[in-house]
Amino acid sequence: MRQCLLRGDKVFAAARSPARVPVLADLRSEFPGLELLALDPADASSVADAVPVLEELTSALDLLVLAPAEPGRNDRLSDGERDESLATMSGTGLLEHYRRHAVAPALLVRTLLPWLARPDGARVLAVSSWQGSLAGKSQGGDYASSASAAAYHMLLRTLAFDLAEQRITVCIGNPGNYADAPDGPVFRIPVDEAASGLLSQMEQLPPERSGCFVDWTGTERAW
Repeated sequence: MRQCLLRGDKVFAAARSPARVPVLADLRSEFPGLELLALDPADASSVADAVPVLEELTSALDLLVLAPAEPGRNDRLSDGERDESLATMSGTGLLEHYRRHAVAPALLVRTLLPWLARPDGARVLAVSSWQGSLAGKSQGGDYASSASAAAYHMLLRTLAFDLAEQRITVCIGNPGNYADAPDGPVFRIPVDEAASGLLSQMEQLPPERSGCFVDWTGTERAW
């Protein structure tokens, strides 16, 4: 988001409760033009409430960035840990993780099609995880995260074909093992570098490669 603001883009940032997200408050104070929107993709009523607000703010979007899903309003850390292990995972937990992390963002793209279907085209960047790679799965565990990410990739790749006629290009982007603090381990790339790289790859992606899975350097990730 910061990278888009720094280059002068008009940005609409959505979160379930924007006022409770410190980084959004900090960015709003630094960039007064940033618009904050209350929106939880996994809550149908929240999406319905956000639509008329967005209609008042803009008539078109040239880039939609789908960030990793927020935890549910009532999710506990222990619930997430439970559904990553074979011994403790539950059917209810797996389904809820799939609904929030895979289905909800795909349906949000469909909801926002009126803003994305522009004569000069638009782009969707879905920030996703290496855990969605079947070929890259080399150990047990992470059941909920891995299954939801793989499903998310399939939904997005299918969307890419369906949206091609509307000149909407879809990119599934992996930011790599990024660092979220300046003093992060040296083997991690700075988060700003990862963000800039993903935006660059999105902008350079030709329509015929819509639906691909790449990292921030443009390297193809294994499905």
